[in-house]
Amino acid sequence: MRYFILALSIALIINGCKKNSNPVASVTNPALSVSQTSDSMQYTFAIPRTVFGIHDTLSASFTAFNQSAEPETLMISEGNFQWSLKNDSGRILMWGPARNPYPLQRIIINSHQSEVIFGIQQAIMDTSGAPVIAGSYMLQGLYDSMLFTLDLSLQ
Repeated sequence: MRYFILALSIALIINGCKKNSNPVASVTNPALSVSQTSDSMQYTFAIPRTVFGIHDTLSASFTAFNQSAEPETLMISEGNFQWSLKNDSGRILMWGPARNPYPLQRIIINSHQSEVIFGIQQAIMDTSGAPVIAGSYMLQGLYDSMLFTLDLSLQ
């Protein structure tokens, strides 16, 4: 009996301390945001959650944060930020904005302040208007030659 308890204890120690069963071990969660810096501006592409329902509205934001000690001026147009939702085979299901001439807008961002400069609020459906199927997807944003990628799931 004593050897059985010893063998059981050793087995629990060996198998119980693996990363996938350790409650203290860090868990990898999909990112809710991704950032890049250009000059003195930090740009962040963010989603409110990584799991959306197939009938939800896709929402995301693109924020500029001024890291410099001086105010920065951005001349932007909605057409400057392109985004797409792709399935795991790379097929584009949704994209925006529509190809239109958008007016330029001047935004002044004070030192150490941030401003949401683009947003996405669109019903989840493919380019033909049909509902999409559940699965893993990639949301990409492109701004000023910077590519931002976030993984999300539709259920």
